[in-house]
Amino acid sequence: AIAMSANVLPADPDVGELADRILGALLNEAELEPLPASDDSDALGAILDSEPVDLGGWLHLGEAWRVVYRSEAVNGNPIEVTGVIIAPAGSTDDSRPVLSITHGTTGLADDCAPSLGFPDDYTLGFIAPLLEQGWVVVATDYEGLGGPGLHPYIVGESEARGAFDIVRAAQKVPGLGADGPLVVWGHSQGGHAAMHVAERWTDLAPDLDLVGVAAGAPPSQFPLLSAFLQDGDFQGYLTMAGAGLAAAYDELDLEPLIAPEYEHLLDELENGCTGHIFEVFNPIPYEDLLTVDDIFALPEWNARLIENDTNQRPNEVPTIILHGDEDEQIPVVSSEAL
Repeated sequence: AIAMSANVLPADPDVGELADRILGALLNEAELEPLPASDDSDALGAILDSEPVDLGGWLHLGEAWRVVYRSEAVNGNPIEVTGVIIAPAGSTDDSRPVLSITHGTTGLADDCAPSLGFPDDYTLGFIAPLLEQGWVVVATDYEGLGGPGLHPYIVGESEARGAFDIVRAAQKVPGLGADGPLVVWGHSQGGHAAMHVAERWTDLAPDLDLVGVAAGAPPSQFPLLSAFLQDGDFQGYLTMAGAGLAAAYDELDLEPLIAPEYEHLLDELENGCTGHIFEVFNPIPYEDLLTVDDIFALPEWNARLIENDTNQRPNEVPTIILHGDEDEQIPVVSSEAL
């Protein structure tokens, strides 16, 4: 998801912090307003709809909105994507730095969109230091999570477009000042997205001042990763990846590759989030699930899988990769090869 933090509040907060929280609550008692819709609804990042988010006990940090914004699918079609914009309170004429968070795997269905669970103390505890230092924080749900269509899971261009275009959306908010230096951070699927941000910046968003990327445990070396995940506790990721690629590219069709007795289970991809998908697909022996021995031997599938790996393009900005050496889902050796 989009959040990682430790404790929400110190065990013994000082008086100054409590005063800040009380003052913030008083300042935010006025009814929050939606953001103005963009005049040009076809422009990338155009705000199509929004609703203010009540930050509860974190009101002193600033203001937040769930947004629907304009982006573009890999086939060039205009799409609607959802996400969250959080900013320090008050209007500014200055440029503020921006953090764009790319979330980890949550599922493929609309109900799995991280913005639906925002705000939560875990996320706000993580981003609080940034907001207190004047940063704007944005977090995309990605294409298909919260918006029309199936989420094109592990399609790097789609992920990168979502991360860039929500920054453009924040820039369209008067007085937000979201045109400062941009940093992108993500873990797991979000690490994959962050790597594609670093690799596709000049293609997709040269107008944004991207200065750095941090990628945690980015999926890479797809043939190695596929073999690692087969018949394990995280095998469901492979079905998600196949469905996501098929959702993005017209020449790919997952159904003929799934054994007939299991084909009906593809409907379950939209009936629950990652845990549900694991429950459905993990118990099935991998060799029984597919009608082919090696999906990488199929030219059209191999081409798209390799295209969406994180090892095909050079990074265009300073990039740091973080990976735990005891990761049970993405083997650290895959990042060592990047």
